[in-house]
Amino acid sequence: MKSNYAFNSFSVVLPVFNEEEIIEESINSILSICSRTNLDYEIIISENGSIDNTLSIAEKICNNYSEVILISSKTPNYGQALRDGFFKAHNQIIISFDIDYYSETFLKQALTLEDNYVALTASKRMMQSNDGRKFIRKIATNIFVSILKILFNTSLSDTHGMKALKKEVVNKYIYDVVSTQDIFDTELLLRIERGGFKIKEIPAIVNEIRPSVSVIYKRIPRTIKSLLKLRLRFYKESLKTKNL
Repeated sequence: MKSNYAFNSFSVVLPVFNEEEIIEESINSILSICSRTNLDYEIIISENGSIDNTLSIAEKICNNYSEVILISSKTPNYGQALRDGFFKAHNQIIISFDIDYYSETFLKQALTLEDNYVALTASKRMMQSNDGRKFIRKIATNIFVSILKILFNTSLSDTHGMKALKKEVVNKYIYDVVSTQDIFDTELLLRIERGGFKIKEIPAIVNEIRPSVSVIYKRIPRTIKSLLKLRLRFYKESLKTKNL
């Protein structure tokens, strides 16, 4: 069965924050879909700043399953948690799932990624996608992507959600990424694209299993500010390159 895949091993990174209600069930489900590949794998829980029982539940899970690794920080920061998990991962391809958003179909597509691509993303904005989120969250995604295209001229239609990246390309660009919070993964993908590498997009199927834990009206201005700062940084980096 291993010969059906392009990789012999993979890492799943899961940022978690205040997820005591669903973490155990979700981890058990993710363990099941990972084990069905018959490949070597690890699941990295990157807990960040939870004030409920998330950390203690995650510790219990790690004690029960050797494939599960726990890292933790005291500061609630999704992007930093994702970054820490990417650094911790050591297998050939890194799969980024959320505790409430994961897919066996996406995992299999990531593991069969063609050689000419270095990353795979699940886009909620493709024609064949099925986005079951609330209307306000769909609008927020459309606004975010519109700003992204204006500022960065990217061909990507969605940078949030499930994604898979080859470890070698992560190692090449992750040290340059300055963003945390909401756009760490966005900046990483933009840098990869700007480096001339190909990123494959596939349609996403999204069904919310619980309300979003982030407050959207707080995220929108914070995200726009982060994107503007990133645009300025890219401009300064381009000037340095021209002066070399």
